[in-house]
Amino acid sequence: MKLTRSEFCQFNLHTRFELLTEYGKNVVSKRVSRRMISVYRVFDFYVEVYENLASRQLERVEPVIHTSFLDVYKDL
Repeated sequence: MKLTRSEFCQFNLHTRFELLTEYGKNVVSKRVSRRMISVYRVFDFYVEVYENLASRQLERVEPVIHTSFLDVYKDL
């Protein structure tokens, strides 16, 4: 299976996360306040996942357009 970024965006939040766990690779995760922010590499793009640790709910599963965002995670 291979999806483009726009095809990936057509799925709902939970299906996106399922696709990440099946086809993606976790690149980095970090805890920020009450959230776990993870970055996955899936197909040919990166996706950021925001999970609320207190409620154990997914808040965002969004593809990232520019890879320059990875600079934020360099020192982890």
